[in-house]
Amino acid sequence: METGQTIAGKYRLIRQLGLGGMASVWSARNVFTERDFAIKFMLPQVARTPEAAHRFLIEAKVSARINHPNIIEVIDVGQGDDGSLFLVMELLTGDALDVAVRRDHPPMSVHEFIGYMRDVAIALAAAHRSGVVHRDLKPSNIFLHKDRDGRLAPKILDFGVSKIIEEEQNAGLTIAGTVLGSPHYMSPEQAMGALDVDGRTDVFAFGGILFEALTGRRAYDAPNFNALIVAIATTQPESIDSAAPHLPEALRALVRECLAKDKGARLASFDPIADRLTSILPELERSGLRLPVPGSTEPAVSPRPFQPSAGGKQHDTTLAGLQQVSSFMRALRPRAFALAGGLVFLLAIAVGLAATVGRRESRAQTTGGAVPPMAAGTAVEPASPGSQAPSGSASAQVPVISVDSLPVVARAPKRIRLSITASPGWCSVSVDGVARGVTPVTASDLSAGVHRIECIPPIGKAQSATLSMVEGSSARHSFTLEE
Repeated sequence: METGQTIAGKYRLIRQLGLGGMASVWSARNVFTERDFAIKFMLPQVARTPEAAHRFLIEAKVSARINHPNIIEVIDVGQGDDGSLFLVMELLTGDALDVAVRRDHPPMSVHEFIGYMRDVAIALAAAHRSGVVHRDLKPSNIFLHKDRDGRLAPKILDFGVSKIIEEEQNAGLTIAGTVLGSPHYMSPEQAMGALDVDGRTDVFAFGGILFEALTGRRAYDAPNFNALIVAIATTQPESIDSAAPHLPEALRALVRECLAKDKGARLASFDPIADRLTSILPELERSGLRLPVPGSTEPAVSPRPFQPSAGGKQHDTTLAGLQQVSSFMRALRPRAFALAGGLVFLLAIAVGLAATVGRRESRAQTTGGAVPPMAAGTAVEPASPGSQAPSGSASAQVPVISVDSLPVVARAPKRIRLSITASPGWCSVSVDGVARGVTPVTASDLSAGVHRIECIPPIGKAQSATLSMVEGSSARHSFTLEE
């Protein structure tokens, strides 16, 4: 991809906004409507299995299924001339939540923050009703978008590792032992690699986001990735009552119930969460409370002078570490489980105690430091030339976007060849939701696996077929159209 290149005959690339392990993100302009969008391209080295491509395209399916104003809109999907898959998304202007809550001139009010999180809860309730679990909720995946009237509205990003419940059960897309999600906001059941992850894992992550913004530190923290996973799986989160006793009891109770370690005791859905946050808002507005200043453990009340952030150490944890732990657990042979389980249990106790002590010793330190990269799927533009961006705002610079990586195979598989015809007449063909043109069509860039073909004639009913193909094979499918 390069600046000035036209994709699918209508999207002219302007500049690259970000590059990650799974995709690159570009700003682009529709040459016909002159509207600007963000386009997310799946990297060729990732598009090696039907599962990886399916996870990439889940974002488009999720957006269409939920259709909520607080979830980023995916406008189009397609395939470039080089065979690369892409998503066309709305272009956002503003800051990610993790950036916004770190501002200190002045700090964001608790009332404002809870208002945003109430809208996030409403959007997640809609997602869960649609059968979609996000599984990677974190502050950098919540973007505060400034609309044309200058109002800020949260947008939930990056459903690339989301779980569409009934489809995943049927298609078997979950890789046994694979841990998906961001470690600091991961639920205990995710940390332990459970296969029956449901909407309550998003509730736990939501509670973790509330805890961090309201206290200035995370409910779980550790000096390294392995210690963090063990702490989440074996210890209780830090108490919101001791970390922020100045907050209203109704708010602290909500955080406690979201962060319940036993998912059976956790709040089960986002509808009551949204209702409870709404009921708390009037008291928070009267209180004048503000979020803690980065580098300070004291609550902020308006008006009050604040000091600039005193940088702190930031622990760098990535999905690569998650995959290492998962690979280790999968490598254990059944006959070794008894011994390995005992060793892991002892290690868990030791590391858990060390992590607890570490948290106590570091309570006076900031959890801030360098601002982490933005989330996957974030489609961001700097503020317009006529607007004034606050000093230190992420909108003052072109942001760098971190895109979560997915497992890839070491060897490039042999492609399959699929020829598609129709008679009498012709039809428009799509394979796995990607338009391929009109019949006759030959697709020679597909991977082995199950593929869904759709044939839409100019007149008459659309038809579809599902083919299962092995690596390196060739096949032909013909649709018989209604006369």
